[in-house]
Amino acid sequence: MKDIIKIGGKLAIICATAAIALGLVNAITEPVIEEVKKRRLEEALARVVKEGQVEEIRTVERDQIEGYYPVTDSEAEIIGYVVKLIGLGYGGDMHLLANYAPDGTLKDVVLMENKETPGLGKKAENPQYMEMFIKAGGGREIPTRKDMLSREDADSVTGATITFMGIANALKAGSDFIMELERE
Repeated sequence: MKDIIKIGGKLAIICATAAIALGLVNAITEPVIEEVKKRRLEEALARVVKEGQVEEIRTVERDQIEGYYPVTDSEAEIIGYVVKLIGLGYGGDMHLLANYAPDGTLKDVVLMENKETPGLGKKAENPQYMEMFIKAGGGREIPTRKDMLSREDADSVTGATITFMGIANALKAGSDFIMELERE
């Protein structure tokens, strides 16, 4: 019985020490991680918005849409919107930042946080991958199936169809949201 109490006591000390160590590491790294996320967001916003001023985010409670940033010109007129989107990929949630014209046409998009498969789904992080979606939306349907793509683009998504569909559906939801927002 004494051995069990001794072993239990040692395990309790080890667990308490590990918990304290993890808490300290978290306290040190959490602000750094948040700063890195903030910097990545700022860089992505600068990448997708070539002209205009990005305003403060407006949160939205809607599937696939976290919020949006109005983009204004020098006279404070809205010239577009940057939408924070969530698509469902093979590795789980994929966070995207997409710039739309007021009519819902996609101007630019960048894939942010994701856990897609290296060599397959991770190809979506390349700006060239997203070109198949640029200028779609609004009056031109966003390709959400491989049969809606050119042969070359369809070949580029082979092996990562779930990633493609997750991105495409999120971008379509963003385009639809902007068109609804403009009608209000």
